[in-house]
Amino acid sequence: MPFTLRQLEYFAAIAAEGSLSAAAERCNVSATGLALALDELERNMEIQLVIRRKGKGVELTAAGSSLLRHAQQLLAGAESFADQAAQSSTGLRGRFVVGCFPTLAPFFLPAAMEHFGREHAELELSFAEGSAPELLDLLFKGQIDVAILYSVDVSGQVELEPIRDYRPYVIIAKSHRLAKRKKVSLSDLLEEPLIQIDMRPSRQNTEYIFASQGHQPSIRYTTKNYELARCMVGRGLGYSLLIQRPATLRTYDGHDVAILELEDDLSQTTVGLIRPHGAPENAKYIALRDFLKTHTKAAGLQAPL
Repeated sequence: MPFTLRQLEYFAAIAAEGSLSAAAERCNVSATGLALALDELERNMEIQLVIRRKGKGVELTAAGSSLLRHAQQLLAGAESFADQAAQSSTGLRGRFVVGCFPTLAPFFLPAAMEHFGREHAELELSFAEGSAPELLDLLFKGQIDVAILYSVDVSGQVELEPIRDYRPYVIIAKSHRLAKRKKVSLSDLLEEPLIQIDMRPSRQNTEYIFASQGHQPSIRYTTKNYELARCMVGRGLGYSLLIQRPATLRTYDGHDVAILELEDDLSQTTVGLIRPHGAPENAKYIALRDFLKTHTKAAGLQAPL
């Protein structure tokens, strides 16, 4: 073969970091050594993979972008092979970065970092947050290993392993005229102002829920901040449609909200673990997947409904 796994590792690191120096630091090698390995890879492959711009980092060529995914799959396969060989005796080791959608992060990441991290103490566990498009970009660049996302609007270039299904609900101020009711229909809320969480795919999911019932909400405010939406609801400025349920009905600024279940016939929303399409299920991925499925409630990842 006209390449080595080490050369592919350096190439993937360069693509992820955007510069030779940052990639060299990530791979714990000298920038000169990394550059020589890249030169040899391009020479053996007879193709230019990156464009080097002095003082401005590097940029993938069209051929480099096309081959990057294949390189990442080969590296993932090699990692999976090594993981499976070492799993029985040494446990999980190495870098493992979990991406997570911001509104899901408070419900999944803290307990995962604590409990999963404790179970695999030699694992270099870290996380990153971002919108669905941002996380998918990080995933394809190799800057994160997996992502926790809603199944809504997920690219066909990834595979989603369902972790748990959730049913949307409504929060309103405790002082609201509807607060004493346990259930409500979307049609009851059409004249009420909606406080919309405006981050993909949260907004798309809300729009789909209303459209599935033939309704159009009256959006009053939009925010990318989950708790800001709850605080505004607590002050009686509108209602919000949410998926995750905090353990408390009190907002950051000390106001109380009420939960209303939806009477409408709505499909559930799935939260899943995402990896690039065709990427092998290495030992780290399998361990996290099994942990999330088994300990979703026990580890405090989801407040009681």
